[in-house]
Amino acid sequence: MGVFLGLLLLAGLALSGATAPEITIEIKDFAALPITGAMDGVGNSAGLLARVNFLREEPAGSKKRLFANDLNGPLYLFDRVTKQFSEYLNLNGAGDRKGLFHRTVIDNLLASGFISFEFDPDYARNGKFYTIHLEDPTLPASPVPDNRNFPGLKLNHFAVTPPVRTFGDTQAESVLVEWTDTNIANTTFEGTARELMRLQYNGRIHPMGDIAFNPAAKRGDPDWRVMYVACGDGGSGEQKTKIRHNPQRLDMLVGKILRIIPDLKEHPASSTVSENGRYRIPNDNPFASLSGARKEIWAYGLRNPHRLTWDVNPADPKNPHLITLVIGLRSWETVDIIHKGANYGYSEREGPQQLKPDNTLTAVPDEDKIPVRIDETATEGTVTPRYPVIAYNHVRGVGGDAIASGFVYRGKAIPQLRGKFLFGDITTGKLWWADFREMLAADDTDPKTMAEIHELKVARNGEVYKNMAPSSSLNITNAEERRNICLALDACPGDARIFALPSMRLASCIY
Repeated sequence: MGVFLGLLLLAGLALSGATAPEITIEIKDFAALPITGAMDGVGNSAGLLARVNFLREEPAGSKKRLFANDLNGPLYLFDRVTKQFSEYLNLNGAGDRKGLFHRTVIDNLLASGFISFEFDPDYARNGKFYTIHLEDPTLPASPVPDNRNFPGLKLNHFAVTPPVRTFGDTQAESVLVEWTDTNIANTTFEGTARELMRLQYNGRIHPMGDIAFNPAAKRGDPDWRVMYVACGDGGSGEQKTKIRHNPQRLDMLVGKILRIIPDLKEHPASSTVSENGRYRIPNDNPFASLSGARKEIWAYGLRNPHRLTWDVNPADPKNPHLITLVIGLRSWETVDIIHKGANYGYSEREGPQQLKPDNTLTAVPDEDKIPVRIDETATEGTVTPRYPVIAYNHVRGVGGDAIASGFVYRGKAIPQLRGKFLFGDITTGKLWWADFREMLAADDTDPKTMAEIHELKVARNGEVYKNMAPSSSLNITNAEERRNICLALDACPGDARIFALPSMRLASCIY
C-alpha cells in the first residue's frame, strides 16, 4: 500500500467565446510512495498518508531518477525504469524515529519537518545539494545529526552554527544544511554535511520555505551557484506586538528573500564571508552597504513566500525572472515577481490593499509609501511597495485559502500551456493558469494591475471536475476536505512533465 503519484494528460481544449481557452487535464496514476502518516489522523490532516512537498529531477547522469521529500522526514530516490522508491536520507529523528535530527518538529497541518531540498547547479561534478528542516530548540536532544542509521554520513567536521537572532521569543529554528555525496551513482548517501545557517522563528508557522538557483547562470557568471532562500515571517507580521514589524525590519532575516553563496570558494573577489563563516554574501546585494541592515537580504516584506521558481524564456534567456508564491493572512493569496531590493509591503500591505494594525484591510492610501525600517526604531526614508501580479481571494467557491506551488510552462507537449504560469491552491485543490506576458505587464507599482487567472479542469475515469478532489471518488481528500496539492516540474527526455502532488493518497503529473 502506498501514496500514489499520478500523471496529468491534456484531455481537451475548447474556446470559451473569444476569451481564454478552456483547458482540461486528465489524471493517471504514476507511482506509489511509502506511507509515513497515520491511517487514522485527525483534524485537517486526516488521511495524510504521506506529505510529499517537493519533487525534483536529479541534474546528473542519464536523468532516470527523481528525488522527492516527505515533510515527515524521508528523502526518496525514484528510479524511472523500475518505478521504485528507495529511502536516500531521513531527517526526522524526533522521538523514536530513526532519522538524523532529534530536534525535528512535525506539525501535521503546517510546513514543518523536512521542508525543502535543492540540487547545486554543479551537482554532477560536486555532488552537493541543500535541505531545509525545522527544529525545536527547547528539546533536550543534541542538534548534531545522529548517523547510526546512515553510516555513510561522516560527521568529523560537522558543527552547529550560532542561531541568527530574530526579535521576540523563539519557538523554532529553520536549519539550512549543505550535503556532499561522494558517489551520486548509487542509491545511498556517502559523504559529509555542513550546516550553513540556523534562523530563529517566533512561531512554528511560515518557516524558511524554499531554495532556488538561477538556471540561466553559467559558470563564470556573477549569479553562478548563488542561492536564493525564501524565509517566511514565522507568524510575526500578524501579531499586535512589536514583532509585527519583523518582515519589514532590515536587521531581521524573516519575511525576506535572501541571496547567498554557500561555497566559500566561489566568487571570493566579489563577496564577503558571513558572520558565522559558513557562506559568502555578494557585494551587489541591495543592502550590503546599508548600516544596520542584514547583507543577505535580496527582497523583503513577505508573509510566507513558501515557493520560489525561476522562468527563463528561451527567446530571452538573458532576462530570467524569479517568482515567489505567497500564502496570505485572511484575504489574499498572491504571486510576486521578485526584484532586487524591493519591498512587498507586508505587514503593512496584503495583496492589493493596506493592512491595518488590527489586521483589517482598507484601500491603499493616495500617498503610497512605507517607512524603510532598519531596526525597531531607526528608519531610512520611505519606499513605494511593489504589488503582486496575481492575487485571488478567500471567497468560498471562487478563490482558495493557501496558494500552492507554480511555474511557467515552457515545454512542447502542451502547446496551449506554453508561456502560461500554472499554479494551484493547497486546501481547495483548484488549479489555475495565467498568461505570463500579462504577469509581466502587471509587474508595476499599481495595486490594481493584475494578470487574469483561468481555471484548469481535472478529468479522471471519464468524469470532469473543477478541482483535484471534488469527491471521495478521487480518493485523495480527507475528513476536512483539505487537498494539500503542490506542483513540480521535471525535464524528461523530449519535453517537460508537470507533476501535481496532493500530499495524500494521490499525487499527479501533467504532460
